[in-house]
Amino acid sequence: MERIFSSICLFLLVIHACGTTSADTFAAIDHYNRAVGYAYEGEYLLALNETDRALADNPEFSLAHITRAGILNSLGRYNESLAASDQAIGLNPNQSGAWNNRAYALIHLGRYEESLDASDRAISLDPALTEAWINKGTALIALGRYEEAVDATKKAAEIDPSSSEAKENKLIAEAALNTPPPTSASLPVFFLPVACLFGAGLWALTTKARI
Repeated sequence: MERIFSSICLFLLVIHACGTTSADTFAAIDHYNRAVGYAYEGEYLLALNETDRALADNPEFSLAHITRAGILNSLGRYNESLAASDQAIGLNPNQSGAWNNRAYALIHLGRYEESLDASDRAISLDPALTEAWINKGTALIALGRYEEAVDATKKAAEIDPSSSEAKENKLIAEAALNTPPPTSASLPVFFLPVACLFGAGLWALTTKARI
């Protein structure tokens, strides 16, 4: 069984308070950071509960929607992840993590053209986001566009030479260029191994929030 890797995004938020901050905002950030901690420990249901509590305190907390999407992806709940990503994008369309998590969910829903578009949006916002290049390569492999997939995975490997996912996708794309077109029965199966969540699959960004 071939493994074609794609990646999700989670974030860690560091509070940088300026002026007045509401108790609800502090509570939301506290629940949010708990969620990220649980996610890194592999406690995804606990993490999901904490993002839900963060969003109950602050429904417009876009990073919580992004992280919720990443957690739902790791649980295999791709339609819910897509909805969470779309909520984050609705609040702020300029967040690469939201587009990347959207791309990941769409890959697993078999919506490869849409995933490619979402990956490209993520890359346009953050050209150094390894995970977006990995997801782009995955979508291109699924679409049979192997030369472009090789280019995308090479770019991912340039950004992060330690990325095993980028290397694996590159090998798959290069092998496909040298083999006859597959029949529908021999197409590779797409899945994300748990270990990937602790490589490129789980991306942590430390950021400061001006409140």
